[in-house]
Amino acid sequence: MRSNQPVNMDIDQLRGWASIMDKAMIASLVATLLAVTALGITTFLSFRYGNAVRSHEQAALARYKGMEDEAAQREREAVAARERVATLEREIAATRDRAAMIEQQVTAAREQAAEFEKAAREATERATQAATESKPAPENVRAPLFDAAEIRRRFADLGKLVRDATTRPPESMPAPAPGPEAASDPAPAVAATPAAPPQSPFVASLRNYAGTQAAIFLLGQISDAPAIGATLSADLSQAGWLPQTWTWGGVAGIFGVVVLVRDGSDPGVHEAASALVESLGAAGFNATKGDWPANWGRFRGTLNGPQTPSPTDAAIRIVVGEKARKGS
Repeated sequence: MRSNQPVNMDIDQLRGWASIMDKAMIASLVATLLAVTALGITTFLSFRYGNAVRSHEQAALARYKGMEDEAAQREREAVAARERVATLEREIAATRDRAAMIEQQVTAAREQAAEFEKAAREATERATQAATESKPAPENVRAPLFDAAEIRRRFADLGKLVRDATTRPPESMPAPAPGPEAASDPAPAVAATPAAPPQSPFVASLRNYAGTQAAIFLLGQISDAPAIGATLSADLSQAGWLPQTWTWGGVAGIFGVVVLVRDGSDPGVHEAASALVESLGAAGFNATKGDWPANWGRFRGTLNGPQTPSPTDAAIRIVVGEKARKGS
């Protein structure tokens, strides 16, 4: 019995240690599972946080890029606005010069009217004095130089002259009325009907295409573009065309006069455009014919002109750029 006692104690101890080790192993497994779970949760949350940070960064970059694009667009609009303001200032200066010229012509017309009135009054007094001096008026006595109807007619002519001076451009002003020397001529002058001026070759060559619509685009930074555009519009209107003019701002790098035709237009439109290019070349312009490189309804920059009709309605566009005239 004594020899078996220690052996039983060792087995109990081993069993105790075995149970302790089992509990320790279970605890370590539980701790390991908890650690793995915590690691998985931490990794998952880390991935989600990283995705959220990247999404926030991309949104911030997109907003920043949008702000840059908007700033560039505002800068382009500011440049176009400055060009438009410069164009308006030039037009205002030209209008002031024209108003001053018209005012001078109106003043001259008023002075001529005063001279006419004075001459008419003197002529009437001389006629009255001659009639009182010779009571039996002979048959060969000449009628008074200016009667009331003649004076009213001349004042009506002067009023028409003043109205024409205030409505017509300076280059198309009528000739000044005859001075008092011509008015005091005893023989009444017969007003001859002026003959119609001969048509220019440019107008005559485009008469066959009357009714064609054309949009004239004038580059805003070209100083002589308004004058060239006015001349082209007047000549085309005289030829029976239907031109409309717009000022094109924010565009540069176009040389000469470029005649553009909308894609898919009728052969008659292309024929009219070719005739226009030939006529412009014969008239001293650097004219070429081309095609619109993009959609006909889209264009860069800004257009300043009439709202109706639209600048995209006409099938022919006449772009006036730099060095439009030959030798300029």
